[in-house]
Amino acid sequence: MHGRATPFSRGPIACALTALVLWLPPAGDAHDSRTCFIMDSPMELQGTITEHAYHNPHIYLTFETMDAATGETREWLLEANAVSSVRSVGWRADTFLAGDRVSVRGFPHRDPNRSTLFVDVITKADGSSYRSSGLAPGSFQAPDAPVSGSTDFSGVWQPDFASRNVAAGFRPDSLPLTPSAQAVLDEYDPDDDPALDCIPESLPGTVLPVYPVQFSRISEDELHIWYEQFDGRRVVHLGMSEHPADVEPSYMGHSIGWFEDGALVIDTRHFEETVWGLDRGTPSGTQKHLVERYTLSDDGMRLDVEYRFEDPEYMTEAVTVAGEMFLKPGYEFEAWDCDAEAARRHL
Repeated sequence: MHGRATPFSRGPIACALTALVLWLPPAGDAHDSRTCFIMDSPMELQGTITEHAYHNPHIYLTFETMDAATGETREWLLEANAVSSVRSVGWRADTFLAGDRVSVRGFPHRDPNRSTLFVDVITKADGSSYRSSGLAPGSFQAPDAPVSGSTDFSGVWQPDFASRNVAAGFRPDSLPLTPSAQAVLDEYDPDDDPALDCIPESLPGTVLPVYPVQFSRISEDELHIWYEQFDGRRVVHLGMSEHPADVEPSYMGHSIGWFEDGALVIDTRHFEETVWGLDRGTPSGTQKHLVERYTLSDDGMRLDVEYRFEDPEYMTEAVTVAGEMFLKPGYEFEAWDCDAEAARRHL
């Protein structure tokens, strides 16, 4: 599929696009494990909670059932959604306590030898129910009162969740890779995902994130970008016309920005070598270069997003992506506070 080209014009970045590919980052959490479950075959169990580990990127509970015929006890591992999603339905750290009797509706693991369920709904003895599946990342109750749109790009934004399949799992994308990058991708192992070590996704993969992103205009010369998932952080220097030569390479690179025909343009260079810096299983190098263009709708409720990235070490030509994000008025950001044990527990 092909995207829509928009020229970027400012000195050295005004180069022609050599490839125009509508390439979307893998849908869903980078470490998403739902492909391990049979999501169309729910089962129901009754038993007792023995542990409630309320952490990002996934909540886990342990749960004991008893076979009425034999009297034998069986322990199950219950995997639930992220804290950032279930808090929208009132699920909190003290919602479930050891000893609570509950009924669970969930989806079994594809390996029948594993006593693991992905939680759909848990119902307590008092009748209160808490959903896990079917919740959009960053779910929340939108305010009923009329809201005003953004006037300066500030606000919390998120792509349309309904158009994204967060349980799709890994699918190699159509990046124009060099032989060295392809060789790395050919050895792809999902257990090598940096997210399993609580490392935030690098650019460009996080430009159109699954979870919300917050733009904050700190001053006339500075814009901060905070990606809720894994607490990815960026500083955009609006008062700089060029990147300093002595910038230390970093995971998120060094960003400068300016306003052009009403749009916010961000140029980022000085990246460090990154294991999965272009896509799942695909590395990026120190020559990676990203240009983003954000255009605010007239009512300030939508951001049209277009970005172009290149990496001569690992890509044979540049790629452009187009998408959009929508304002989430009233959404309260919380620190992701990733728990390394929870990140790898599904393994």
